[in-house]
Amino acid sequence: MAAGGPASELIMFIVAVIIAGSVAGALAYVTNDIAHGINDRGSLLADQLRTDFAIINDPNSIPVSGSGPYNYTFYIKNIGKIAFPFSNSSVQVFLDGTLVPPSNLTFTDTSGNEINSLGPYEVGEIIVTRGSQLSSGTHTITVVLENGKKKSLIFRV
Repeated sequence: MAAGGPASELIMFIVAVIIAGSVAGALAYVTNDIAHGINDRGSLLADQLRTDFAIINDPNSIPVSGSGPYNYTFYIKNIGKIAFPFSNSSVQVFLDGTLVPPSNLTFTDTSGNEINSLGPYEVGEIIVTRGSQLSSGTHTITVVLENGKKKSLIFRV
């Protein structure tokens, strides 16, 4: 009987050490997961802060060519620190709140050559092709990059 007391205390001690080890392991895993999440979010935020652009058209004079289909030209300037993808698979364009199909978009440099990315301080063109002419009045174009950065321009036709 006398040996039963220390043996049960030893078993309780071993169980307490195992439970404490399990809790410490779980806390280490959760802490590590949170740290990785913060690191990933920080990288994404830094990328968004380095990426910026502007729609530099004169809102009262949007270039248009053609007599059906009509091609409206919008000038985009990369005012950020890094290049970003500039193609119909990576940039979405909304005209008056309606998504323009990628097949109706052409991405070029100012010389008319097709491009896939826009470097810092470069100017590119988005040519929006429409079957019908925009009605006279106020319209809005919104350009959204693949990282979610967006800009809008209110213009008149």
